[in-house]
Amino acid sequence: NADSCYQCHGTEIKVEGKRTRDTDQGEMEFPVLSGWPNQGVGRINPDGSKGSCSACHPRHQFAIQAARKPYACEQCHKGPDVPAYRAYSVSKHGGLFYSLGSEWNFKEVPWKVGQDFTSPTCATCHVSLIVTTEGDLVAKRTHQMSDRIPWRILGLIYSHPHPKSPDTTIIRNKDGLPLPTTLTGEPASDFLIDSEELKQRRTTLQKVCKACHASEWVDGHWDRFENTMKTSNAMTLAATEILKGAWDNKVADNTNLFDEAIEKKWVEQWLFYANSTRFASAMMGADYGVFDSGRWSMSKNIQDMLDHVKFLMRAKPEETPEKAKKK
Repeated sequence: NADSCYQCHGTEIKVEGKRTRDTDQGEMEFPVLSGWPNQGVGRINPDGSKGSCSACHPRHQFAIQAARKPYACEQCHKGPDVPAYRAYSVSKHGGLFYSLGSEWNFKEVPWKVGQDFTSPTCATCHVSLIVTTEGDLVAKRTHQMSDRIPWRILGLIYSHPHPKSPDTTIIRNKDGLPLPTTLTGEPASDFLIDSEELKQRRTTLQKVCKACHASEWVDGHWDRFENTMKTSNAMTLAATEILKGAWDNKVADNTNLFDEAIEKKWVEQWLFYANSTRFASAMMGADYGVFDSGRWSMSKNIQDMLDHVKFLMRAKPEETPEKAKKK
C-alpha cells in the first residue's frame, strides 16, 4: 500500500490521462496521476527520474535547516525496524541537540563544526559539507547516503558490507536467494563492497568523528561497534539454527520463510532486536542495545523459539509402522 512501505521507499508515479477542471483562469487540463501523493526517497517520477527531494527538504521552503535536523530523518528511521532516531535521541549527541540546538546555525554553508554546531545530527555524519573553524575540509557533501557507511546494519538478516549497487534486486547469495548473505551469514561478496572500499568509507566517517573526538575515543568506539555486529550476528545465527531444526524435524515448512509463528519469531530476532542493538552501539544509544529491544530481547527470543519448537515436537503426531509403510 502507498501508505505503508511505499510511504518511505517511494511509489512509481504515472500519468494515467488528463482531465479538465474549472479554475479562476477558466478551464484547464490537469494530469491524472497514479501513485500520488508520495514523497518517498526512492520514488520513480513520471519523467523517469528517480528520487524525491521532499523526503528531506519539505516543499514550499526547501529549507536546508529542515534537512539538517534529525526530525527530517525521524519520519522513516524511528523503528522498530530502523530505530536510528530513537537511539540518537537518547545518546549524548542527541541530548546536546535537544538542549542546545536552538542556539546553533543550521543555515550556514559550509557547516563549521565547533562554531555553527557543537554536536552532530544525522546530516552531519552522513550528508553535509563539513569544515573546521579554519575552513579545512572534514567531509564533502553527498546525497548518496552510503558514501560514509561501510556496513549495512539494518533490514536484513545479518550485518554485512554495503551493497555495491543501489539496485539491490540484482543480489543473489550462493543459494540463489535475493539476499546479501546466506541464511547462515555467508556474504554474497560479488555484490558487496570489498575490504578496500569498506576501509575508505570507515575512514571518511571517522574523520567526522575526529573533528571533535581524539583518535583513542574514535578507535575505541568503532572497536565496540564492530564487535557488536559480530555478537548480534552470532545471536541471529543461533535463532536461525533453531529455525532450521524446526524445518528438519518437519514441525515447520520452509516453503515460505515468513508465514509461521516460529518464522515470525526468527524475523523479529534480526529485523527488530539485532537492528536495535547495532544502532544503539553505533550511536551510543544506551538502553536500546540492552533492555529496550536489545540484547535482552535477543536472548529471550532465542529461549522462546526453543520452547516453541519443543511444543511443536510434543504436538507432532507419532509415526507408526503403518504410516511409514504408506509413504
